[in-house]
Amino acid sequence: MDQADRLRAISSSKGGATRVISVTSGKGGVGKTNVAVNTAILMGAKGLRVLLIDADIGLANAALMLGINNAKTIDDIMFGQSSIFDVFVKTPFGFDLLPSSSGVRKMLAMDNFSQRVLFDHLKGAMTEYDVVIFDTAPGLGDHVLNFNASAHDIVVVTHPEPTALMDAYALIKVLSEERKEKHFKLLVNRSRSLADGLDAFKKITDVADQFLSISIDFLGSIPEDPSVSDAVRAQRPAVIKSPKSMFGVALDRISDKLLSSAKRQKSSFLWDNDEKRVGS
Repeated sequence: MDQADRLRAISSSKGGATRVISVTSGKGGVGKTNVAVNTAILMGAKGLRVLLIDADIGLANAALMLGINNAKTIDDIMFGQSSIFDVFVKTPFGFDLLPSSSGVRKMLAMDNFSQRVLFDHLKGAMTEYDVVIFDTAPGLGDHVLNFNASAHDIVVVTHPEPTALMDAYALIKVLSEERKEKHFKLLVNRSRSLADGLDAFKKITDVADQFLSISIDFLGSIPEDPSVSDAVRAQRPAVIKSPKSMFGVALDRISDKLLSSAKRQKSSFLWDNDEKRVGS
């Protein structure tokens, strides 16, 4: 994407309502949070107002990956006296973070009513941004499905191993059958080659075409890159620590592709009065 394309993508994102992107996965360990955190940085660098919400409720680590020690988290909004704006962290990387908690069991046990209350808190704050990114928990929990159902773009992160592909397909299947989601984007992380990423995409789409009435777009693949592990250990975002790394270059291209794609319109979100969309 050239500079003119970048400016058109930014203009398109700023011209309408907030674009909500979920970064999700069927299993842990595929690099989902790395993708979410570094995408927030790259989109912020394009001139967009970006909010990253750590939606890995109860087992969060986005702040840790950024080297940020946050005093307050989402559970202070839900169970304390804090407003949502008291919890926001303005990071030194060009985006805002709404951190979540780690090891707080009552957050993991939130029922559907409590999840709706949380989304009501988020609703107003999100309108202040051009792009909001959810870094969901892995798996098939209700809060994972609900965050995904509240996004314009559902980006499923996987890697080429069969177990990761199986779990990615399981997440897509459940979102399709239980939340009636029909459009997904697949990102293959830690790919050995472009062909490796395309093969992983084909394996998932071959099964989906046979059993599900959905569409899956190939967002791209990110090569295996040892600089990412170095960045995680240093608690420094990979695109900041090694901006010209294979990971950084590939993810920047993918973030451009995501911004330039049409924003899928949704008739309702979880904070609307549509009870069937929560815990349906």
